[in-house]
Amino acid sequence: MGGIPDADATPTPQGEHIGKRQLILVALQTVARLGIGFLFIWWVMSLAPTTAEDSIVYPAILALVGIAIYVIFFIRQVRGVYKARYPTLRATEALILTAAMFLAIFAMVYVMVSLDTSGAFSEPLDSFSAYYYSLTVLATVGFGDIAPNTVPARSVTMIQMALDIAFIAVLIRVMGGAAKKALLMRAEQDAEGKASGDQVG
Repeated sequence: MGGIPDADATPTPQGEHIGKRQLILVALQTVARLGIGFLFIWWVMSLAPTTAEDSIVYPAILALVGIAIYVIFFIRQVRGVYKARYPTLRATEALILTAAMFLAIFAMVYVMVSLDTSGAFSEPLDSFSAYYYSLTVLATVGFGDIAPNTVPARSVTMIQMALDIAFIAVLIRVMGGAAKKALLMRAEQDAEGKASGDQVG
């Protein structure tokens, strides 16, 4: 699984350069990974309850499962950055998908709050409108077209606001650090390979 080469990536000992065909392949792989990732996130969101009659146990279990899925998803993304041929691009993919999953978890909670209490938000939320609202909270846009009206709705919104601040800083630091470390490891491996080749020569 590759990506567009990083500007600061060290060439391979053989002096390999990416060609037009390789660039197209890399772009297709990137689009495919993003597509599969978004399909998975959409599937996770489809697990949210759709009627107010659903048991309170179901949303609680769903929340725990969602957190577990997110942790596993995050770890897999970080590992993918370490293993990627082009870590900087893979880190960008990981940022996009991890952020999308983060928003999906909150969107599911907003749907459950909206179903549980009539008038919790200024309009009833479905999966799409909940995801839209979750994104506006993350972006601090504040259009005002959807607003929390009850204590539970405002509480969840406040929790997301608080986590957003840490989420952005930590996510960028972790993914950026993973990409930088992967590039350094590759540079060291290339230097060792070159040294070994010189000794043989």
